This record gives sequence, C-alpha cells and structure tokens, in this order.
Amino acid sequence: MNNSKHTFKYQPNLASSLIVWSWTLLILMIGIVWWLETLKLKWPLVLIFGIFIVLCVVQIGLRQVTIDRNLMIFSTVLNRSWLVIPRDQLELITAVKGGVQVRIDGNDYRFLMPKKSRNQLINLAQNN
Repeated sequence: MNNSKHTFKYQPNLASSLIVWSWTLLILMIGIVWWLETLKLKWPLVLIFGIFIVLCVVQIGLRQVTIDRNLMIFSTVLNRSWLVIPRDQLELITAVKGGVQVRIDGNDYRFLMPKKSRNQLINLAQNN
C-alpha cells in the first residue's frame, strides 16, 4: 500500500457546478453593470471585483479529493462535513465523461475532473 498523500482538484456534478458558477458570475455581472453605469473606477466597484476573484479562488482551491492511506476525502467549500470514504467500503469508482463516478452505500456521486487526474485517482483508489 502506498502511504503517500495525493490531492486532486474537482468540481461537483454538472448541474451543481452550473448553479454555483452562475451565482459567482452574477457578482461579476453586477460589477460590470455598475462600472458601465458610472464609467468611473470607485472603491465599491473594486470591492465587487475583489469579491468575485476571492470566490473564484475559493471555489477552485477548496474542492479537493485527497487520498491518504485508506481514505478518500472529498472536501467541499461550505459544508464542513466532507465526504470521507474508506477505500475498503468503496463499491464502485468508474470514469464517466468529464469526470468520475463514485458509489458508496448505494449512493452515486459524480465529480468533474480532468482526464489525467481522473485516471490517477481511479488507479490509486483501486490499488489498495
């Protein structure tokens, strides 16, 4: 068994990603509309764009899959009760278009990942 810790970035399933990123882009649109209405760079406008950038960094940076010893840990942005899966209880992990599908206790979870990360994650999860 490989005792090293591996971390990969992911996004939630397509529907959840569209909803979350739409709300994030709404903040950007508010900033753009405000800027076009005033045509001046004011501090509230800089604050709105700053909030947008911080939200993007948080959404990309905090969603991680970590494989540490015999655990798969899917971290989330707001919910601190992360999905922690012992690898021996993992029923199924398969590659699907654009990501990975994980089954635990009869519940299916889909995550969007790059192909290279997806393949590495599947190999690490299946090699106990």
